[in-house]
Amino acid sequence: MEITVKLPEVLAERAKSSGLAPDVYVERLLGRIADISARKSAARAQLSDELLEDWEHFRATGLHLDGEEVDVWLEGLEKGQNPDLPELHT
Repeated sequence: MEITVKLPEVLAERAKSSGLAPDVYVERLLGRIADISARKSAARAQLSDELLEDWEHFRATGLHLDGEEVDVWLEGLEKGQNPDLPELHT
């Protein structure tokens, strides 16, 4: 099966200047897109696993920070400081 891909002008110019045949350029571009998509999917899955672990830890221990504590900590980071994370509490 043959698929025709119309590249946006910017990509068409890059394809021309790359010296690659248009079909090779598109194949490499699609490969890069697939790789990026796979990495994003793996990162989302890892984040989901970590969030679930954190939720289970909170449910088991009740340890947490409140919004004000987090805001103060984030403000320090925004100012270029390296503040210690506040102590978790119940």
